[in-house]
Amino acid sequence: MESPFIHLFNTNYVPSDKEIEFIQADLVSRSEELTRIEERILELSAQRNKIQAYIDSHRALISHPRRLPSDIVREIFVACLPTDRNAVMTAQEAPMLLCRICSAWRTIALSTARLWASLHVPFGYILGNLPRTQAVIEWLQRSAACPISLSVTYLGPWGGESSTEASALLKTLADLSTRWRCVEFTHLCTEIVRELAEIGAPALESLKFTGNLSLLRGLDIFKLPSLRAVALHSQAQDAVQFDEFVLEMPLVWDQLTHLTLRCDAGHRGFSFNKVIVILEQCTHLVSFQATLWETRTEFDSFSGSMLLPFLESLVLTAGSLTPHSLTHLIEHVSMPLLRRFQVAGLPVGGSDPVSLIPLGAGSPLLRDLGNVHLPFLTAGSIRDTFCSLSSLTRLVVSDRSLDYWDGWDTYNTGENTSGLHSFHTTHLLDLLTPVQDLQAAFCPLLQELVVNYCSGLEKSTLDAFIQGRIESAQGFRRLEFQNPGDPKIVSEAQSQSYLSQGVDISIVYNDPWATPFKPDSPWTGLLQENQ
Repeated sequence: MESPFIHLFNTNYVPSDKEIEFIQADLVSRSEELTRIEERILELSAQRNKIQAYIDSHRALISHPRRLPSDIVREIFVACLPTDRNAVMTAQEAPMLLCRICSAWRTIALSTARLWASLHVPFGYILGNLPRTQAVIEWLQRSAACPISLSVTYLGPWGGESSTEASALLKTLADLSTRWRCVEFTHLCTEIVRELAEIGAPALESLKFTGNLSLLRGLDIFKLPSLRAVALHSQAQDAVQFDEFVLEMPLVWDQLTHLTLRCDAGHRGFSFNKVIVILEQCTHLVSFQATLWETRTEFDSFSGSMLLPFLESLVLTAGSLTPHSLTHLIEHVSMPLLRRFQVAGLPVGGSDPVSLIPLGAGSPLLRDLGNVHLPFLTAGSIRDTFCSLSSLTRLVVSDRSLDYWDGWDTYNTGENTSGLHSFHTTHLLDLLTPVQDLQAAFCPLLQELVVNYCSGLEKSTLDAFIQGRIESAQGFRRLEFQNPGDPKIVSEAQSQSYLSQGVDISIVYNDPWATPFKPDSPWTGLLQENQ
């Protein structure tokens, strides 16, 4: 479609009267043609939509999901449930989300008892709307005779009408105690303890409490022969001496497989002596976690050897251990199946070095190790230490300078750690960098390295470490610096370059006060609120 005026487009030419008449007549015919085309487009578009709807309807009729047997659909639905916590009462997640896809799947979901056998119950959110209370009852009724898992966040005391509603809801949960399998109570109160004192839970396997633990004194629920996992979190307002209180509890220690004993910051936790006493009684433990008490006292209740044949995870948080205590624990406690060993307490006190060599030799399956304080390793043991950790996939280290610990020790004991050989992040990366092939590297399976308080690092050392690990093709994927002295220890350009090669490098500054307020929701009380 060529215009006779094309050479005049985008110029300042003014058409003559005769040319204007010609153009106007031409535009009329062109506009009529355009109208016919648009009508044809609308007609074809409607025809296309009709054919597309026909195709879509017939494809849906023969789709694979429609042909799945209901028992397979049930298994898929169950696999949609969260694995690290109980289900929450929200249409954003399974099982409620599964009821909103189609009527057939809604019927299957509502009739699958296992989908409704777990529930997180935040009282503040539930009692904020009366229909939610009835929804809790209906939810648990759908679980039929299945063992149930509950996590209850009870933020009382409640007053007036709310108190009656809270008591009724708590009573509803208690009436199902014969089917309790895993139960967790956050913010203990007298109302909860009163209900627990009157129930029987013959199928209970896991029990977790957070709050004023002194209210639990004398409860028979801890004597249940089915109980295998116990988690106790003592909060700061709790007046009991935590370690003594726990040891006096009527637990059947030798049947426990999972034990967690935590307390808030500023609250006395477990002395190392008491940790050893508990480990001696719990010979079937698979996992153990305890909050240590801030003490520099050496243990004196353990001099022989101990075998924990099933222990896979040992985590000691907060507090502090002397190097002698930590070394003695590693040397005299045999943990052949250990896969995770975390000691967050700082090994301060005197100039004794820490030896981790027996840990690698006695626990050949160890995959997750932390927190290794680099300045407290001796020069003579460093190579042997990391040579013994051949199965390690995750390593957490701390690189506070010896000057920091010198000041600490001088203030507290008058001693000085200057007799130790300084070993820092640069030396560690040099040691972990493959030279020629993977067989020559220390910790050949390492995938993640976390460095706390890195005081300095040369770019050439970091480049050599990452390139060596990438070329070894064993899946090293993450390097994290927590609270580094230099916030620009790794530039943005470096991070992007490493990320393009498959290694994620991050810098994290931990702020314990940065906890934003969150209103009541279906996730209230969960460790990670998915909102």
